[in-house]
Amino acid sequence: MPTHILDASETPARSGWLHSFRNRWVRWAAALAVMGFGVFITLSIWAEPGSPVTFHGGTLMASGRLQQVLDDPSTGGREHGPTVGKGFTDKAGRSCRPFAQGAVDGTACRIEGEWRVIEMRQR
Repeated sequence: MPTHILDASETPARSGWLHSFRNRWVRWAAALAVMGFGVFITLSIWAEPGSPVTFHGGTLMASGRLQQVLDDPSTGGREHGPTVGKGFTDKAGRSCRPFAQGAVDGTACRIEGEWRVIEMRQR
């Protein structure tokens, strides 16, 4: 009966995408890709019509109805619409207002003639 001894040079090399996950940099790249996709989806949802904010040039900006209410707070306070709180001046001297719409609230400041969202959180 012949015996076959397995030589190290005969071992099949592992290949395929599963083996590449053993490399640390590949795992990190995959994790970053998944996180980037999540950020993209989140920002896409926020940019839907009726959203209080939009993502423009790397900055969150007040949009639509929220922008109108920030400019003129007397137009706010309707059901399901944005509401704004009392305005204040931040440490940098910018005019800011807190806002709320639906399950989101935050703070927007007037920077270079536009309302930029500097803080936002989900309730």
